[in-house]
Amino acid sequence: NLHSFIAMQATQHHQSIGKIQTMLSDVFSLHFSTGAISAAQGRVTDSLKNTHEAIHRKVTSAELIMADETSHQRNNDKYWMWAALCEEAAFFQINSGRNQHAAKRLLGDAVKKLLVTDQYSAYSYIDSSQRQLCWAHILRNVIAIEESVCPENQKIGGKLVLIAYSVFRCHHLFTEGKLSEEIYFRRLKRLRKSWCTYLKLGSYQCSQRYRGRCKRLLTDDVMVWRFMGDLSCPLTNNAAERVLRNYVLMRKCCYVTRSYRGDLFRERMFSLIETAKLQGISAYHWLKDIVQKHMTRTEYTLPDFLSLEPCQQ
Repeated sequence: NLHSFIAMQATQHHQSIGKIQTMLSDVFSLHFSTGAISAAQGRVTDSLKNTHEAIHRKVTSAELIMADETSHQRNNDKYWMWAALCEEAAFFQINSGRNQHAAKRLLGDAVKKLLVTDQYSAYSYIDSSQRQLCWAHILRNVIAIEESVCPENQKIGGKLVLIAYSVFRCHHLFTEGKLSEEIYFRRLKRLRKSWCTYLKLGSYQCSQRYRGRCKRLLTDDVMVWRFMGDLSCPLTNNAAERVLRNYVLMRKCCYVTRSYRGDLFRERMFSLIETAKLQGISAYHWLKDIVQKHMTRTEYTLPDFLSLEPCQQ
């Protein structure tokens, strides 16, 4: 299926339209204009509509969701590529802003159980009892305090960095079975107490630039330590950053989109590609099946892993 081949080259393999034209000419002796390749991508986009919506439903109905976002350029305007994933699927969506409206388009008005994100305020409408803040982002924040030029910042930041690394080490030892649950929680309680102590110091002893950061971490304490109440809760949203990485690489090679249809093509294709990776199946063969059914006007049956039945009790 040539449509599927063109779509996969443009997304999974990060090929520009010019490179796709060269490949089609050299390998298949086919000469496609820029408009013909764009039209082929448009037909693939149309065929993925129902699958994209099903992936969205699957992700938003999951008990554990991780979310992240990165910038996206359409012509001269700055847009945002948002990603949300659960254990079985990954959903991508391009929005014109990085705000709460975009977050609600991605996740809905509420999550079923737990959402793991960074501290960005767009997610603040989700109840704090249902959010875990990413410790990788928290670590970067306190490293910035430690690396500032002010000696007082360095002292307090150094203590916070040490505690953050201790949290990671403690969590890794526990997940590897080298630490009992009793010792694990006892250590975390001590670390949490020390963490709050140094944040309080930082909220009035650090320079003006970092006082607010310390105060905000204190305010978000419930979300920082949410993982203590749920052993299945991850410490970071690194999985969301990993699914975005393929898109970031493609963005560097292929640059901007020119239209709304180009945005739809990218968000639908990356939703399919990253979901296929999570399922351990071939994205190309899955896409080929969808496009063939769409072209022949044959009813396409969604795969079992996109069914909502396991999520319904």
